[in-house]
Amino acid sequence: MKLPSPSQSDKRMLLVSAGVFLATCVLVGLALITRGRPSTLGDLGTISLGTPLPPQVLQQLTQLPNAPMLTGTLADDIHVVEQMVADCGDYSAERRSQMQKHINWLLAPATLSQDMIIALGGNTNGRLIFGMATFTLAEWGKKQKSPTSCLLTVGKKLNDLLDANGEERVPAFDGVG
Repeated sequence: MKLPSPSQSDKRMLLVSAGVFLATCVLVGLALITRGRPSTLGDLGTISLGTPLPPQVLQQLTQLPNAPMLTGTLADDIHVVEQMVADCGDYSAERRSQMQKHINWLLAPATLSQDMIIALGGNTNGRLIFGMATFTLAEWGKKQKSPTSCLLTVGKKLNDLLDANGEERVPAFDGVG
């Protein structure tokens, strides 16, 4: 007995089924190949492709998730900056939000994600303060770097904190008034 020749819809269904099968095989193969490799954050000692983390970053990854709230002189200074930012009307709402996020991370380092800890490197406090100085400089630039802007006052305070936390000062804040 001879089978009828396949219709056009039968041929399309065969092609679609074969395509789905091949795609599934490729995905399974990729999953098996990458299964033994370290993930970006799954192993705290490596970044993707097995690149070792610097010792300071590895130390931060193990210590910061359990770190207590910030206290002492730095915490006092951060609270001063927080009030300065709140009182400065020259920040846009977006920048004010970014500043507050950095302030919160500084005051509560256990809230930093592993991604942020890795991105910040070994000097978490210094890099967060640097970010705040960068945000403030950008806002001050929008005000044509007015020497009467409260942003300059905040920038000068941030420069002092940068200096105290092992980061370079922002020259623009030191060159005015």
